[in-house]
Amino acid sequence: MEKVTWKVNLYGDADAQKVYEEIGEKNTTPEEILEKAKDPDSELHKCFEWDDSKAAHLYRLGQARTIMANLVFVSDKKDEPPVRVFYNLTFEKAEYHPTKLILKKPDEYEALLQKATGELRAFQVKYKMISELQSIFEMIDKL
Repeated sequence: MEKVTWKVNLYGDADAQKVYEEIGEKNTTPEEILEKAKDPDSELHKCFEWDDSKAAHLYRLGQARTIMANLVFVSDKKDEPPVRVFYNLTFEKAEYHPTKLILKKPDEYEALLQKATGELRAFQVKYKMISELQSIFEMIDKL
């Protein structure tokens, strides 16, 4: 059997293998995961914030990130896709930069390019088992 681990450990001392075993090899929903996690003796329980005031704050931070990610400039030209108004340039810090300023600052533009490249590589890792995407993966490798 293959070992299961966290790609990024955001769950403290929760053991990824035990969490996997609790979920099992079946289709599941977030609601089902949450229901299992309500049991304080489950490994999944360790993955959640159970202090309601802290959980509410974290949820609202997620809403704020969603707001920033969903503001877009739209052009009068129908063939031009919308462009995001803000970008978070790093994975380490949630600080959003206006797109119009990013385009004027070479260091911020380079940071956005590096982030975009990183996201493409993450896409490649996530879907590496899909052979039909191999030609796209080869283009990513050339970056």
